[in-house]
This record gives sequence, structure tokens and C-alpha cells, in this order.
Amino acid sequence: MRWWCLMLLLASCSAHRSSGGGAPDEANARDLRARIHEARGEAAAESRQWSMAAASFALARASRDSLAAQWGQGQAVDRASTLRWSKRIQGSVLALAFTPDGRVLASGHYDSVVRLWDVERGELLAELKGHTAEVHAVAFSPDGRWLASAGRPGELRVWDWRQGKPHAVIPGHADVVLGLAFSPDGRRLASGGLDKAVRVWDFETGAEQLRFEHGDYVIAVAFAPDGRRLLSTSADRSARLWDLESRKELHRLVGHEERVVAGAFSSDGQRVMTAAGDRTVRFWDARSGQLTDVFRNACDVSVAAIDSGFQLLVQGGWEGRVQLVDGHGGALLERMDAHHAAVMSVALSPDGRTFASGGMDGVLDVWRRPGAPAQVLLRGPDVWVEALAFSQDRELMTGSEEGWRRWRIAEGRELRPEVGGAESAVSLAVSPDRERIAVGTLKGKALVLDARSGRVLLELPGANGSVRAVAFSPDGALLAVAGDPDIQLWSVSDSRPVGLLQGHTGRVWALAFDSTGRRLASGSKDTTVRTWDVERRQPLLRLDMGEPVRAVAFTPSEPHLVTAGMRQPLRVWDVTEGRLLKTLGEKTVGVLALAMSPDGRFLASSGMEAGVKVWGLPSGEPLGTLTGQQGFVAALAFSPDGALLVSAASDRKLQLNRFDSVAHPPPAGAGIDQLLRRYGLVWDEARFRLTPAAGSD
Repeated sequence: MRWWCLMLLLASCSAHRSSGGGAPDEANARDLRARIHEARGEAAAESRQWSMAAASFALARASRDSLAAQWGQGQAVDRASTLRWSKRIQGSVLALAFTPDGRVLASGHYDSVVRLWDVERGELLAELKGHTAEVHAVAFSPDGRWLASAGRPGELRVWDWRQGKPHAVIPGHADVVLGLAFSPDGRRLASGGLDKAVRVWDFETGAEQLRFEHGDYVIAVAFAPDGRRLLSTSADRSARLWDLESRKELHRLVGHEERVVAGAFSSDGQRVMTAAGDRTVRFWDARSGQLTDVFRNACDVSVAAIDSGFQLLVQGGWEGRVQLVDGHGGALLERMDAHHAAVMSVALSPDGRTFASGGMDGVLDVWRRPGAPAQVLLRGPDVWVEALAFSQDRELMTGSEEGWRRWRIAEGRELRPEVGGAESAVSLAVSPDRERIAVGTLKGKALVLDARSGRVLLELPGANGSVRAVAFSPDGALLAVAGDPDIQLWSVSDSRPVGLLQGHTGRVWALAFDSTGRRLASGSKDTTVRTWDVERRQPLLRLDMGEPVRAVAFTPSEPHLVTAGMRQPLRVWDVTEGRLLKTLGEKTVGVLALAMSPDGRFLASSGMEAGVKVWGLPSGEPLGTLTGQQGFVAALAFSPDGALLVSAASDRKLQLNRFDSVAHPPPAGAGIDQLLRRYGLVWDEARFRLTPAAGSD
């Protein structure tokens, strides 16, 4: 549908351009351009072309700075790889390899030259000449001292690459060599090629130690981490595991329907990855040879590489596409139409973020993934989290029937929860000064904790049934505690009950103070929303919803209330008059949780439907859906700085969603040229489209 909309917009734009005196005024022209760029951005995001999406939405904002374009640009920027540098060389880039420290990249070329590049600066360090024809394979020794290269006619060359000097020549194969690999101890070198042979060489002497045969030419070779096994892939549609001590074939990995273009061992040696021209990536148990998983691609695969932890898979295709795939589940992370011809080589740096691609078009690109992932799944204790609250910008509290826990969120390290309290925690609230945390329990109590130490400061008894909602007043002086069906108000300073709000006839599921603290809203199982005068402890409004209400939230700027629940859409009310202002998403039902961003510009909702929906305020415009979790999403929370949105799902996992780029976008129209360069794109005004930039010479 988006492609049809884009075609109609382009046709409209063309008509406006070709018309004479009926040309639209400048404002209409800007609006039309913005709509076209937004449609292109949405289409690019749908296909995971994040760099193209980021650029399209930035161009849209230059014409009309809509909230939808800000959302699109922010989401894309958080996911897009950036182009560190690009070079164009005469002839195809056939082979790539990073040094073990990731600081230098070697490339083998059709022009018979091996080139060495500074990864950080893109500076050419050396050109190694000696091959008489194209170079199809390069490999660094584990200590990074030596570089092996091979190609046509079949000899292997070893270089002291830092000195730029040849070290040895091994007159190896009878035909082109396509695959090279050093053993983990650096004492052996394996090679495979068009003569259908896999050969293992003594690196010091150059003597052939072992030879194995495939039914067709060999494409890639890789040693296991223990150095005792060797993996080879072939055009005979198989990959084979060889025992180097017994000199026998251990397993023949069959199932691919086309040539197997790449293979790798995991860092623990327990798994093997193979990628083939049949558009599949297969994973195998390295001990038994049994197939364990299959990823299916929507496009052809000409080359592939994976990191040692099997976290990230980089693929290249015959049509010039480079793709990043999640090594856990096979989800497409990113697509880049980086080359104008087939991708002939890819390599992934040991840092797991930097990767390179080389094409038949002679372009060598080096890319870098974002420093922090756009989404992170937290796999903590196997509990169903029912409540979330941030005590600090990077400190999250989670509550469940098994108790509460604290998560300290820091980039670059594995996240694990700290031990909290063992008593059930089915609702949470944080005081405005971030010094106290209120916990509602299944036993009708509300606990007030010290936010820093987790020590229980107050224990407030007396609610009937479980406490499914707690809320601090904006000044932190009062705590509202939901019961079944009454609401108790407590003085936080002296743990004194100061009011009882009665009127609901069923369990209260949701509480919210407005920004003044004078009004409290409550949502109940009795299908009503009520508002209360906090100072006078009296009811103000009763809103009949027809179905149980699970969530309420005040907008910070105006006295508007958002309500949600089972079998009802999100509704926005004027609470001074009890008047319905708007309905957000008629089909959005089964909502269990709402979260308002700190600045009041965004509303997040979740529930029985898949994903977390985000809405722009005050317009109520639907912006997008954050996916990645299984089952229903029962709890949401924004961090105090608005940079993170956390969701808890029934799959017993938490998901951290980066939100900073959406909440704080760059000024509209700022730095577009720099943004395009960052993603290796150029704007073609004559054709009104974005295209990949050619590499520099």
C-alpha cells in the first residue's frame, strides 16, 4: 500500500512540475515534497533500509517538520550503520580480512594487488605486489604478524605486511584458490580452490601436510578454535568437517540446494554456520553434525561472514545488497543497497560493530554499527513483570508477584538485576524527587522504600485486596493507594491516613494525579473512570466506559485525561467538563498500560496486541509500533530524561527501546549534507531520489 501511495505522490509531483500557470504555491509545493519524502522514508523503514529512511525523513523535515518525520528520522538514526569511508579501485574487490586487533583491513583485488588500509582513517598503508593475476583470498595470522594471500594461478603468498615485504611463496594448487585460513596457533595454513582440493600446509616449511577432496570446487575454509578440526564449503552443495588428527571426514553437512559460499565455527567450537546461494543460512551442531536451525533470506547471498559469538551475520548479494541479520533468530536488522554490482567480499571486525564490503563495481566500503542497539532484550529471572518504574535516568525498578528488583542500565555491559525485596510488588511509583519508591503488594499493603538503598521506610496497611495502583502527588507529600474498591490517601512524611475516596464498586486498577496535584483520576474494574478533588476529598466526575478500565494518564500541559482498557479504544477527555475530545485508534483495544513521556509529547500504549504503540500529543497522531517481544505487554515506563522506553511482556522479558533520537531530534533542515555523507548517499535533484555515492579514488 505504501508503494502505491508513493507512486501516486510522485505522479502528482510530476503533474505539478509539468503544469503551466496552474503551478501550486510555494507552501503547497513544500507540503507535497515532504509527503513524498515521508512516503519514501516509510517504505525504506519497512524494508530495513535505515540509512535511506533517515535521509528521507531528514529531507521531509526540511520541507515540513512533522512529528511523524521526527519519529521516522529518530527511529532510523538509532538503527542505521554509518559509512566510515569508501574507496573506488579499478576492478573488483574480491577478498577482505581484518587484523586480529581490528585496526587494519586487507583487501585483495582483480588487479592482482593486495592493499592494506587504516580502518580508523581510511588511509592506504601499503600495496603488496607480486601476484600475477587476481587475488581471491586473504587471511591474517592469529598474532597479526603475517598476511597470506592467494588467487590465480594457485600459489599462496605470505607477507610481512608491516614491512611491505614478501616472506614466502607456496606453490600450492593447480587452479584458483578461493579460501584461506590460519590455524589458531598460527602453525598451519589451510587453502581450498577450483581444483576441488582442501590442503593444509605447515606454515614454517611450506610443506603440504594434509589433503582432502570435494566433489566440486572449494570456496571457503575455517579452523575450529581447538585447531583439531577444519571446515570446508564447496560448490558441491555441501560443507564438510575434517578431523586433522585422524585425517578423516567427521561430518558431511548436506541440505543446501546451491553452492555453499561461507562457513564458520562459533568461538566455543560447538556450532557451525554455513551460508549458501539457495538463500539460506544453516546452523549445525559441530559435534554431531545435526542441523539445529535455518534462516531464510528474501534475496540471493553471494558472500557472508559472522562474528565468533554468532551474534551478527553480514551478507552480500549478487544485486549489490549488503544485509545485517540477527544471529539469534535470523531477523533482518538492516539492508543497504551499497554497491552497483555484485558484492564479492564481506568481513566483520573483531569488535563486532565494524564491517566491510567489496563489490564488482570496485568500491570498498567500511561501515560501523550504532554504538548502542536501538532495542535490547533483558533476560533476567524467569518472572512475569507486572510493574515498571525508573528511580533514576538509568536505574529501573521492576515488580512482580515474586518481589521487586533493581536494574542499573549501563552501555557496554551485560545487564543483570540486583536483589530487591521478596514481597510481591504488583504496582510501583516513584516520588517526584526520585528519593522514594512506593510498592503495592498483593496483601493489601503499600510500602515506601528509600530509592537509593531499597530500605523500607514506611509500611502502610489497610487496603482491601491487592494494591494494583499507587501514585505520588506532584509535590511528593501524598501517596494514593488503590484498594478494592476504595482509595486511601496517606501523608508520606508521617505515614498518616488523610482521606478515603469512596465510590467505586470494583477493584481500582489505575491512579494518576494531574500536574497541579489537586485532581486525582482512578480507573476501575467497575467500568468507570472517576476524578476526585484531592483537597476536599470529594468526587468530581464519573465517566462510564462500558468495560473495565486498566490505565489512566494525565497530559502535563492541559487538564486532559487519557483512558484505556479492555475492549475499548484510547480516549482523551476534557476533565473539567467530562467531554470526550478524541479517540486514538478505534481498533486499539485490550490496552493494559499507558506511559507518558516526561515532556508530554508522546504517549505509549500496550496490551493484548503485539508491540508498543506510540502516539504524538496533543494531536493523537499514531507514530509507530515498537516490536520485538512475544505475548502481551503489561507494563511500560519512560526514563526521566525521556531517552528510554521500557516494556515488560508476558514472555517474561524486558525490552529497552532507545527513544532519545525521537525525543530530541536535530533542528529541521540542519546538516543534511553531512547526514547524507554519513550514510554514503547523495541527493539527485534532477531525478528526485537518493542514490549510493561512489567511493573516492
